Amino acid sequence: MRDYLEKTLRQSVLIKENNSLYNDLPLVFKGKYTIFDVETNSVHWIAIQPKAEAGLVMLRKDRAKVQSVSKLNCAVFLESTTFYIKEKLVEEGIPFVLAGKQVYLPFIGYLLSDSGIRDIAPVYLTSFLTQKLILTAIYEKWDKMTVSKVAERLEVSKMSVTRCFDELEYLNVNILDIKGKSRVITIPHDIQQLWEQVKPILRNPVIMRYDLKEDIHLEKKAGISALCEYSMLADNNYPTYAVTKKELSKTGLTKMPRIRVGEEIGCTVLELGYFIDYNNKSIEDPLSVVLSLTDEEKQDERVIISITEMLEEYVW
Repeated sequence: MRDYLEKTLRQSVLIKENNSLYNDLPLVFKGKYTIFDVETNSVHWIAIQPKAEAGLVMLRKDRAKVQSVSKLNCAVFLESTTFYIKEKLVEEGIPFVLAGKQVYLPFIGYLLSDSGIRDIAPVYLTSFLTQKLILTAIYEKWDKMTVSKVAERLEVSKMSVTRCFDELEYLNVNILDIKGKSRVITIPHDIQQLWEQVKPILRNPVIMRYDLKEDIHLEKKAGISALCEYSMLADNNYPTYAVTKKELSKTGLTKMPRIRVGEEIGCTVLELGYFIDYNNKSIEDPLSVVLSLTDEEKQDERVIISITEMLEEYVW
């Protein structure tokens, strides 16, 4: 880190590990960080370097604690990080040094430098393809899956998968891994924890809902009907089917008469942004079922119990 800082700042940099400051910090800090005394152009400051992967919330809180205890400006030394975390650090004015790539030290007047950092477009929700990738990876417990292997598995181009990887990197999804110099997909052991992490950035797969007068007897089931297939829940008086955008024109769905207020529903068809052929069954996959249900459906206690049963048996 010293060589990179000297090259970037074009001045002498002194860095020495600080072991005394741990005495004034909670015991956990010694296991989480290496702490350094740093001097640049006669300015003294502190740096903390995580010993393992650290999230934004932890970095923000712990850095503030070290700064408060030391009474000195405190920066974060990072060997690697995501674009999302980097942008948030800059946005919040938190000093950091990203090894070999970027320096942001506003307290000494050095605002920003870039070195070989790829430009990734901002994204706040996953695309349907990225969402399909995440859920498929969870079900199949992918380990070190390369761009080429993912493209082959999902039957899409490598370019499309590369864009998915960029989304995952920007959104800080904890399934990106490194194999050599390449990005790969590896699913952690705690799938339930991963689900809680990714749920806020996943979208409802339902593009359009069609309530029809007649039952048109499609093959794929979705929504409540799919949940009933995975649990003991009794279905509605009418089935709920799934159709993808590619299949939409073949069904003639858009030209079929829909129900009016007060009329009985013959069937409901959900147009989905993707469909995962889960266990080679024509049923919407369990996690997408959860995302597809309406707020009204999720308020039913029987539905909540059935969701829990489904996830326990088929996902966790």
